[in-house]
Amino acid sequence: MTAAAANRVRALREQRGLSQVDLAAAASLTRQSVGAIEAGRATPSVLVALRLARALDCRVEDLFEGAGAAERVAVEPESSASSGRVALAYLAGRWVSYPLDRRGVDLSADALASRARRGRASVELLRPASDARENVVVMGCAPALGLLADRLNRRRGPGRFLWLARSSTQALEALSRDRTHVAGVHLVDDRTGEENLPDVRRHVGARSVALVALAHWEAGLLVAPGNPHHILGVADLGRPGLRLVAREPGSGARRLLDSELRRAGLPASVAAAAAVQASGPLEVAQAIAMGAADVGFATRDAAMAFHIEFVPLAEERFDLALPSDGLDDPRLARLFDAMTSSAFRRELSALGYDVRASGQRVATLNAAP
Repeated sequence: MTAAAANRVRALREQRGLSQVDLAAAASLTRQSVGAIEAGRATPSVLVALRLARALDCRVEDLFEGAGAAERVAVEPESSASSGRVALAYLAGRWVSYPLDRRGVDLSADALASRARRGRASVELLRPASDARENVVVMGCAPALGLLADRLNRRRGPGRFLWLARSSTQALEALSRDRTHVAGVHLVDDRTGEENLPDVRRHVGARSVALVALAHWEAGLLVAPGNPHHILGVADLGRPGLRLVAREPGSGARRLLDSELRRAGLPASVAAAAAVQASGPLEVAQAIAMGAADVGFATRDAAMAFHIEFVPLAEERFDLALPSDGLDDPRLARLFDAMTSSAFRRELSALGYDVRASGQRVATLNAAP
């Protein structure tokens, strides 16, 4: 039964001043049956529909008016591409929609959207709004976030967790605009060498934000099995003829690669002129595994996923940034419990992550005095 039809039954009952018990008695039903119909969990048979209509002194057509129409809600699209299949989240008192494109093809949609106009749009719900309201959006490029979301969604508890692969800068921008609950970040400040804190400060403004460590990971060069081009370091990227796959500007991997190129005395144009640009570490590894590139800059877990070789160059800390008041959200409490569980830590260790600092509060920024 659609949410619109269920709402219509409830509205007609309330207009007539009847309780669920009253309606159940008048229609020769149980209160539990009426409750299930109004909650959209049960679809009444023709006989039950006739009883309800008689008890509510209306036509069956009136009772289920609009039942064939899907419920719609107004949303703020994450991007102009938010048409077709979308995921939803309820943040800061409004709905936000996220396109489920090639990076979200394996997620079931909350709604169907048409192209936005003037930054606003409405979507046709595919699941009850009450269910979609429980969604928790986690943005970041670490594949570990997908594993964490999958682990949480397989267990009972509040929240449906959606990992949306985004660069660190994109995730922080989304956090600053209340478009994600959690932002995954691994950005090293070029001037100070400090990890994550300077960039979080630049993006969050006057908000109080907590920073919690997920893990440390190794970043380096990914090459084909057997390392056929004998690539040993970033200095080798200056060789003519090598096809490089690079991450997009704004990503932590791209910033680290640019820094390593400067240290090696190579121009930033080496990365800018990459033969392939990827939007995540797994895409970097995939390009090399498919033979579309000779070398890329990403993380050890991406190399392991595609059974290619890895040349380590640096270690980074991957943190989760979230509004400080989010620490009291029972859904996020579940996330941190799962993140620090023995089973999840062992799984990350098997993927090359250092989990000794996992779950530690790194800092609280802009906290109220």
